[in-house]
Amino acid sequence: MCFIFLIDFFQIFIKTSILRASENTGVEINFGTMSEANIDNIKNKGLLYEKEVIEKVKEGRSLVYKLGKPMLVESFFSEDYCQNIGEFDIVGTFSYPTWCNKKQGPFSIVRNPLSAVVIPITAELKKGFKLNLYETLENDKEANYIGVIRGHYHNPTDLTGPNFKYNQDMLLGLVNESQKRMMIWNISNVGVYRNFQKVNKKNRNSFYDLGFDLFNKKGEIIGGVSFGEDKKNCSHHKKCLFDEIHLLEYRNTIHTPKLVSTKKWGYVTGRAYPIHTLIEDHGSMKKIFFSRNYYLLVDINSDLINQLGRVKHRVILKK
Repeated sequence: MCFIFLIDFFQIFIKTSILRASENTGVEINFGTMSEANIDNIKNKGLLYEKEVIEKVKEGRSLVYKLGKPMLVESFFSEDYCQNIGEFDIVGTFSYPTWCNKKQGPFSIVRNPLSAVVIPITAELKKGFKLNLYETLENDKEANYIGVIRGHYHNPTDLTGPNFKYNQDMLLGLVNESQKRMMIWNISNVGVYRNFQKVNKKNRNSFYDLGFDLFNKKGEIIGGVSFGEDKKNCSHHKKCLFDEIHLLEYRNTIHTPKLVSTKKWGYVTGRAYPIHTLIEDHGSMKKIFFSRNYYLLVDINSDLINQLGRVKHRVILKK
C-alpha cells in the first residue's frame, strides 16, 4: 500500500498516493564510478532540501508567530482551563503542580502578581511551506516513508538502521506535538559532498533571533528582550528586560511542566533548544515541528503596566 501523509496541527490524515518504499534500500553505491550527471543530480537534490526546506525553517522564513489575547496572570487562574484541570494532577499517590498552581506551578516565579501579563503564542509552519514540503517528498522517488512513532525524544542512531549512509542520506522527522507523534522519512542521496553529516548536537538550529518589544501608549519602546541561537539576549534592545520577559513552552498534552532555571535562557519549561525555533538539526537527522505553543510572561510592575500599550514580536535574521 502506498501513502501520502498530510498532517495539520490536530489530526493526521492518510490518503493513497504514489510514494512507495525503494526496493534498493541498503544497496551499496560506488560513488567513484558515478557519472558527472548523476553527481550533479545528487548535488542539486541536496541543495534543494538544504535551501528550500532546512534553511527556510532555520531562518524563520517558513514560520509565522501568532499572538493571542493578553491577560493578567491573576486572571489566568480563573479561566475555564484552570477550572477544569485544577492545581494538581494526581497520578497514583503522587500529586504534581499544574500551570494553575500559583505557589508551585510555572507562574510561581512571578514577582508582580497583580500586574504581570501572560500572552499565548503559537509558532507554526506556513501553509504554503507545508504543501511544498509534501510535494517535494511525494516527487522524490528516494524519499522513503518509514512510519509513525510515538514521541520524538529518540536517539537518532536508534532510528537510522544498518543501511543508513551518514555521508549521503538524511532522516527527516515531522513532529506533531499535539498528537505526540513523529513521522519519519529516509531520504537517500542528499549529501554526496557532505563529509560533516554526522549525528551530533552542535549544528545550528536557528539563524535568527526572536525579539519582543514593549511599547507604551505613545508608541515608544519601553524595552525588550530576544531569544537567539544559543541564549536569551538583549543585543537588539536599548533597554533590556531580561528578567521581566520569559518564554515558557506549553504543550496541550502536558499540564504539569517542569520549570527549570537556566543560565542561558532564564526560566524554561521545554527541552528543545533554541526554544523559539521549529527545527532540531542532528546532522544526518532533522526534526521539524509543525507548531510549538508558548506563554509569553511579561512580569512588570504596576507603573509599567499602566504605561503598556502594545507588545510586538520581530524575527531578526542574523548576518
